[in-house]
Amino acid sequence: MFKETSKTQRMIAAGTAVAVGLYLMILAPTQAMSTLKLALHAVMERLIPLDPDFYTAVPILGATFGIWIILIAFGGALLLVIAYSMYKGSLEARAVGMGVTGIGAVAGMTMFIPWMVLIVSDYSQGPVPGIEAPPADVSLTPPVLWIMAISLVGYFTFLLADKDNIKNKIYKTIIYTGIGVVSGMVFMNAQHGVRYFEFIPEYLNETENLHRYDNPYGNTYTNLDYYDALGLTTISQAQMDNIKADEAIDIIHKDKTVESIVIKKSTPTYNPNTIALFLGGYGNYIASYMMMFMVPFIFLRKRWAYNTILTVTVLSMTASYWNAIVRGSFEWVIGGTMSLGLLVFLLIPVFKQFLVDPDEKEEATA
Repeated sequence: MFKETSKTQRMIAAGTAVAVGLYLMILAPTQAMSTLKLALHAVMERLIPLDPDFYTAVPILGATFGIWIILIAFGGALLLVIAYSMYKGSLEARAVGMGVTGIGAVAGMTMFIPWMVLIVSDYSQGPVPGIEAPPADVSLTPPVLWIMAISLVGYFTFLLADKDNIKNKIYKTIIYTGIGVVSGMVFMNAQHGVRYFEFIPEYLNETENLHRYDNPYGNTYTNLDYYDALGLTTISQAQMDNIKADEAIDIIHKDKTVESIVIKKSTPTYNPNTIALFLGGYGNYIASYMMMFMVPFIFLRKRWAYNTILTVTVLSMTASYWNAIVRGSFEWVIGGTMSLGLLVFLLIPVFKQFLVDPDEKEEATA
């Protein structure tokens, strides 16, 4: 029944494709860029001067927002192209529309989080002293929130624009919502992983201010062997500038406990965070994107796409739990558990029937 549609449903789907397509092409890119500029302004003016942990917000958010902007702009154009096919009842067009709006929804969700972390969150109570509270009139609603909301309207319109019964539509809503939510969480875990994996203090020694790529200590694969990234998150830039190699200093953790630790090392020590953060960062980026890129194909119930989404879900679960063990951070537990939950749902027959054709395997082995 999911292939059968009424004329009214086809008209609604086509109209939604045009409206959402125009929005993603014309308004959404500017809203995303405005959110990025405001977030980076807050980082550079309020956070970076005191807390070196925020340095990587500039290159990481610049890169990821840029990718999202390009994807949603191209997606908007694609929606306009396939709108007529939706009106004609093309199942493939509906599948593509779901993929485009699914990406838009995850983009809006993941671009919303930096606004809350960098603009709205109050770090004036520590752990790094001296940071000012956010302005009293700061808005809790970033421009990108509309990208998520409008994309979700399109996503569920395309998903449910058929003559299937209510029970099946509820099942489809649950599993396809789960894929999107977990994709967003996996992406945010990736942001967290990469920001430590990419973390380089601005000043590598007391006399020179070197560009990160001009110094071997600033290489992505060596920095964690020379610096304790977790220790760096609780000290100010002024402290960082004066720390000598192999000198133990007292740092105050977020739970107010004090620990004497060597932040800057003169000789490398293999740090297990390197591989854990590599997979939890860049590996999770790939897993997140692949979850959403597979949506059109699992909507068409292709077994290879179903196997692909199983694979990336297992990878994100493993990488996230690995980071939870290595780094002792609960947010990785949340990410790993959400991936585990999605994996279970993907395997349950009542949901699996909407993701893969049960007859495809039989035909392949006939």
